[in-house]
Amino acid sequence: MAYFALLALMTLPVLFPIPRTADLVNHWARLTVLAMPVSDPLNAFYRVEWGVIPNLGIDLIYMLLASLLSVETIVRLAFILSFWLPAIGIWLLHRAWAQKPSPTMLIVPVLSYNLVTTVGLVNYGIGIGIALIALAWWAGNERRRIVRDLLILNAAAVVLFFCHLMALAGFCIIFGLLEATPRCGESFRATFLRALQSPLYVAVALVLIWFMPPMQNAYQLEGQKFWILVAPFFSGLSYDIPWGAGLAAMILALFATRLVVVAKPARYAVFGFFILATFAPSSIGTANFVDARLVVLWVCLALSATVARFPGPKHLTGFISAAAIAFACTRLALLIPAWKSYNEDAAEMRTAFSAIPLGSSVLAVTPPNCRDPDLHFEYNLSTFAVIDRRAQVNTLFAGQGLQPLRARDPAVAAAPQTIAKSEWLTETAQSKTEMLAEQADVIAHWRDHFNVVVDIHGTCASAVTAPGLERVANSKIADVYIASRPR
Repeated sequence: MAYFALLALMTLPVLFPIPRTADLVNHWARLTVLAMPVSDPLNAFYRVEWGVIPNLGIDLIYMLLASLLSVETIVRLAFILSFWLPAIGIWLLHRAWAQKPSPTMLIVPVLSYNLVTTVGLVNYGIGIGIALIALAWWAGNERRRIVRDLLILNAAAVVLFFCHLMALAGFCIIFGLLEATPRCGESFRATFLRALQSPLYVAVALVLIWFMPPMQNAYQLEGQKFWILVAPFFSGLSYDIPWGAGLAAMILALFATRLVVVAKPARYAVFGFFILATFAPSSIGTANFVDARLVVLWVCLALSATVARFPGPKHLTGFISAAAIAFACTRLALLIPAWKSYNEDAAEMRTAFSAIPLGSSVLAVTPPNCRDPDLHFEYNLSTFAVIDRRAQVNTLFAGQGLQPLRARDPAVAAAPQTIAKSEWLTETAQSKTEMLAEQADVIAHWRDHFNVVVDIHGTCASAVTAPGLERVANSKIADVYIASRPR
């Protein structure tokens, strides 16, 4: 089948040892902590705290497969699932709405590398895949059985809660919009009552929200609306905008010429969810890319609902197939060199990390005002210090109410799990003001908590000037410093 053959083709970059994403290595490091034996030096820095925590997709996969697969293999599997499951969900939902497969479905594999997969939001990617599969089951089963339906959809909603809270929110909204869609010959009252009953199908998951532990709220991330424009095809490369514009132009041309339309049962959901995703905030607390993530889900929904008009032009299928293959091959031709370079830089950096003493406490910093576009992919490579050197790192995802992991040092636990600015290492009035604004108070007394500094500088020059730091190793993108203890 051409659809799944193209999806398999788009999986080729995953053959590289480390997928080129912003967050994936950080997840890998967290699973390393979850897997630590009693004698592991990491026990001195972290403790595992399970609870009614959402956003546990990759953590739960690890718990299920830990006895069978290595942590590294589970991380790669989760990354693959983050675009395979949405693609499967789109395919199944499309089959429920279309008389026969539309050639536009071949566009779906081409969009495998988007903001969700590129940033490494694997829990959300897996979540929207499960959400689309559940929606496909609902749309494809016209015969309603109340008890069965309540059990299955509530079970799906509970899985989504533990996978990713935002995926659950998207599922609930789309399901509600589908239930609010009038059916042929149905009265307004019947439609209204059906929509009113829709929360019952996700009630158990909604109850779980009340039992969530408080989430870390010491800092907030600021998002930008720009991301909703590039989220469906963002891969972190300079060609993204022209490549995405060309693909969008082809899709719009198909709609403009009425060769394809949105399936009637899905129109309320597609247009309603588009409005919601567009006007959603860009960030909520520590959650970034809120609107951009919803736009990716909207694109999945819209493509699943795109059906070809019949009878259509004889050569439509051939044209779209050729265009999709061309876009896919172009995408791979540009992605693979970037992934290759990323893996080379990561391997060299891990070699430099061998200079970090085992069981150290590492502070990851970056130069101020560095405009290296690849730096966002390199920040979380600092967590290789957790994997390779069993060290504590300030960038490890271990937020209260967000992950089943907490730093034992209260100051480190309260700080943002983000990279610090290298200028904060010096005790100036300006740096102190910036630290307070970022809720990074622990950096003001960093020598009391960290004995190693890793400067992730990419192609920019290192800006570490704090006294008492000895550079012991370096790579193309990072320098390692050992801090002398104050006398």
